[in-house]
Amino acid sequence: MDIGAPVPSRRLGPYALTDKGIAALLTRYEFHDSVVRRVIIDQHFGRKPRGRAVRLVIDARVVDEAMRWEPVCLDLVDVKRFRIDEIQGPAGVLFDPPRFTRFDGLMQIDLCAERFGSLRPSNRQEVFEGSEWVFEAVEGTWSVLEPWSV
Repeated sequence: MDIGAPVPSRRLGPYALTDKGIAALLTRYEFHDSVVRRVIIDQHFGRKPRGRAVRLVIDARVVDEAMRWEPVCLDLVDVKRFRIDEIQGPAGVLFDPPRFTRFDGLMQIDLCAERFGSLRPSNRQEVFEGSEWVFEAVEGTWSVLEPWSV
């Protein structure tokens, strides 16, 4: 069974998704018209269940490097819940940068944040209502990946 090219290895990072790390991510990349290339969900089952992990691989443009495409990876740890809906139009295309919020000690990453415009959601439920791509996790990191080989 061929499931496509493997995710490229890490070239830089990981950098924590703290306020400083998120600011660095959003400064380095232009996410308008970027593409979610892979979503990998890992759930461990067994005697000692661990939290769910999610890896998002996004092809985004590097702002300071003539807007060349580069794969960037968001690794989310202990994902409590997520939502991935069928999208009308081009699947996996981001029109705005991801929106990062924190409510109740958890981080929410909304990949369809354009619906809020300039407003900030008031609670974690509002983040999930109406969003088509949203994840809620305890913590996470971001990394720059090597270019795709295929």
